[in-house]
Amino acid sequence: MDSLPIVLPTAPAASRRAPLPFLAALVPIAAGVVLWTVTGSLLALCFAALGPLMIGASLVDSARTRRRERRQGEKQNEAEWAEAEAELLRRHNDERETLWQRRPDAANCIAQPPLRGVQPLDAITPVVVGAGGATSEVRCSGGDDARGREFRERCGVVEDAPIAVPIGGGICLRGPRPLTQAAARALIVQLCLRFSAAQLSLVGADPGGAALSAYGFESLPHARRGHRGGFRVGVGSTAEGRPQADAMIWLASVEEDVPEGITTVIDIIEPRRGTLRTPNGSSAIAVECLSFAQAGAVGAELAHRGDEVDVLPDAVSLSELAQPQDADGLAATIGHGERGSITVDIVGDGPHAIVTGMTGTGKSELLVSWVTAIASVNGPDRVTFVLADFKGGTAFEPLRALRQVVAVITDLDEEGARRGVSSLTAELRRREAVLAAAGVRDVRDVSMPRLVIVVDEFAALLSEHPDLGAVFTDIAARGRALGMHLIIGTQRASGVIRDALAANC
Repeated sequence: MDSLPIVLPTAPAASRRAPLPFLAALVPIAAGVVLWTVTGSLLALCFAALGPLMIGASLVDSARTRRRERRQGEKQNEAEWAEAEAELLRRHNDERETLWQRRPDAANCIAQPPLRGVQPLDAITPVVVGAGGATSEVRCSGGDDARGREFRERCGVVEDAPIAVPIGGGICLRGPRPLTQAAARALIVQLCLRFSAAQLSLVGADPGGAALSAYGFESLPHARRGHRGGFRVGVGSTAEGRPQADAMIWLASVEEDVPEGITTVIDIIEPRRGTLRTPNGSSAIAVECLSFAQAGAVGAELAHRGDEVDVLPDAVSLSELAQPQDADGLAATIGHGERGSITVDIVGDGPHAIVTGMTGTGKSELLVSWVTAIASVNGPDRVTFVLADFKGGTAFEPLRALRQVVAVITDLDEEGARRGVSSLTAELRRREAVLAAAGVRDVRDVSMPRLVIVVDEFAALLSEHPDLGAVFTDIAARGRALGMHLIIGTQRASGVIRDALAANC
């Protein structure tokens, strides 16, 4: 944006009238009188008449000069004004284009898909409700006359610019039902194009989503299912009810009152014509509208692009996840992410892992699922498990029946738990001896199953047996080549897991 002000032309100054040549005119008059007195000839008096003639000629010439200068001044002034008008038009066009790029409406989002940043949608996020006059950053100097004052007023306002309001204050669309529905479609499509389904959810008053279908929103990925982590925008009316949402788009009839909590009202008079009312005042705006078919087309395009996968499911069962067959590692699909299934390999991605989560977040369920996923495609000849549960002894109980599970250690048997963890050091030495006898450096070069040690509530284990922490640090340092892998579950890693152990996870 140009920072220098537009310099306005000054009004052309009026031409000064040239002084009359009285002294020059008196010379021929005086000379003529003297000649007539000396000669007595009347012709001498004719010479005296040249004085008044010179005065008249001077007046005529001065008037012609002033008219020519005035016309030249007016022509130059108009050229300077035309240049100022062209500069104002150029700057306003550039400013308007920049504003629409920063705050696109549905049409601009369709023409040029906006870049989706990491900034989440929240209550202060602006949503474009129409086009109208906005404060311009263009400034001008000079021009103290009426024309200059009028130019200065136009300079401070850029027309056909986006008018935005914070979404958190709610928006009430008031007018004939077809117009309010069309305007609501434009607002929703704008938000869905600007934010992914992981950031924005559309909700209606009814759990089945029939209210949203009436607007043509059922094809939008954002309306397929409620997303617990996203910002919820509700669409409602007196007939449909008011949904539970973070922000509201409310449709009202012409005579209906504005619901409590909504701070933006748009009275729609006809397509592309309405009045915006906010706590800051009222203004006329051009309201954007979309048809039912247009909203459906945008939803189909978003689904085709893959936006729908941005919506995380509320739950996923292990049976729904296809487990990969991995000849070299121990790959397991343990969940569903924004872009498909999440697969981790404790061999290739590890060799060790830390799973953190507060009580009740599903940490133990993830550990059970991870072990089950590995065991479902790998027999005892490829992997064995040692499971240690130090938060009651029941987390791994369903896994005892697996052939791959060689031991389940719990805090219910304190002495047995100490012996079980200490025996891991013996297993470490045994594997070293096997590799040395075979003359190889990695477990993949011998026929030996990998051993995965899974610990639930590692902090509780260390608090009861602090000396056993050295065993896990030793396994973490030397376990990769020996085929021994740790999966440690704890509420928090900081202050619990030593740096030497964490560095290998």
